[in-house]
Amino acid sequence: MSDLDELSSPPQAVLDPPDEVGLVGQYYDDKTARLVRKYGPGPKIHYHVGYYPSAERPLRAHDATPDAIRRSIRCHQEGLLRYAAEVWDAGHRLSGKVLDVGCGLGGGSIFWAQEYGADVTAVTNAPEHAPIVDGFARECGLGRQVRTLVCDAMQLPVSGPYDAAVAIESSGYFHRARWFERLARVLRPGGNVCVEEVFLTRPHGADVWAEYFYTRPATVLDYAQAARSAGFELVDEVDATSETLPFWEESTAWTKAVLDSDSSLSAVDRRQLRISLMANQALGAEWRAGGLRLGFLRFELR
Repeated sequence: MSDLDELSSPPQAVLDPPDEVGLVGQYYDDKTARLVRKYGPGPKIHYHVGYYPSAERPLRAHDATPDAIRRSIRCHQEGLLRYAAEVWDAGHRLSGKVLDVGCGLGGGSIFWAQEYGADVTAVTNAPEHAPIVDGFARECGLGRQVRTLVCDAMQLPVSGPYDAAVAIESSGYFHRARWFERLARVLRPGGNVCVEEVFLTRPHGADVWAEYFYTRPATVLDYAQAARSAGFELVDEVDATSETLPFWEESTAWTKAVLDSDSSLSAVDRRQLRISLMANQALGAEWRAGGLRLGFLRFELR
């Protein structure tokens, strides 16, 4: 999850699972307008990091407008999905019945349906997002291929079997063991779980990520152990930390450009953006220092 223009600090208390699920859903409902402002317009809106091939340089605030930076961010966010498709052999594994778990505003769901002909169930625990995703899918002519399901990821209805589940920077919100146990019931034998996520490499990195996004970063080993207990095997692991570092530079640049160019911002808006700026910079520093890593994992149900 990568909405870096959002000030609202997620609650710090440790909650029981039912309360926590509702709270996270409300957290994302409340920031929809900010997501659209930074990553829109639709119909394909992504809020995750972008992928930057080594030859590409991020835009800077002093030489680009907020709109130009936003377009570049969107382009590279879709680039991340194209890279994921290559890593996961989407033409083979993500062209059937797919669960997009933690679908956000549906950008990934639409991508898998549009590019690979997938029949996608877009899973969200933010009720207000469901009609937005449905509307975007219809706008793309994919109303029959993309349908939304409002539920807790750990309580997916056993209505499959599905061929694959995808989680793009959303699995950090799930109870891993329960999630994999549930997926083992809804995927067919040989089905795949494809995860793109920010993984922990040292405690300070976890603090930076968790405090801003109200999530629980974990190690790749944590994922592998939870998956193995549910009957999955980790079969692919690809690191893309260096190729995603420029996202934080462009996200920082967008925030600076808005602060410099938009005289209509209220005092509250400016404060929000300045706090966002500090969060961007801290996350970029953790990326560079190796405190967090961005990886693509694929698990197969045995």
